Amino acid sequence: MADESIKVEVSRRILHIGSAAYPLQNIARVQSQELRFARWPAIRSFLKAAVILIVLGIAATVAIKFAANRQAGSTIAANQGHYIALAWAAVTVLLAVSAIVLLVRLLPTWRRYYALIIDTAGSARAALVTTERMKISDLVTKITRAIANPNDPTTIFQPISITNNSHIGDNVQVSGTGNTGKVTV
Repeated sequence: MADESIKVEVSRRILHIGSAAYPLQNIARVQSQELRFARWPAIRSFLKAAVILIVLGIAATVAIKFAANRQAGSTIAANQGHYIALAWAAVTVLLAVSAIVLLVRLLPTWRRYYALIIDTAGSARAALVTTERMKISDLVTKITRAIANPNDPTTIFQPISITNNSHIGDNVQVSGTGNTGKVTV
């Protein structure tokens, strides 16, 4: 996730968050929410890969021993220890790569992220995501005050910049056979 500075301000009864604009009269609810990440799919994927690699290592060992027993005087029989070591070295390297991929996939989930959720007449949208809980809570308070005071919200809400760890707008997730879903946090 690339960090970017997002300008948040209220002017002419419109809440501006970066390039998104929300008319204050269309905002039904504003809230902050801690995001929860699903770590289990990444861990399950790693465990599946580990089991497959270990089974392949065992199969390679059995195949090498079988070939060595069938051809007692061959180079396979003489070097079977080297071949087995080579097979398990490959399994170990692939397991290490899988572990690194797992760590990279889980890296963003080690920090806590908080989202500014804006409910409009249409749907809820995660407008900002950041690691700074107090900034999101302050934004909720300021936006609520601006909605309550539509005549002059600029006196309450001074423009601020916040580091955003996500993008503005809808998250669309497509999964399964023929399923299309829209994630509304």
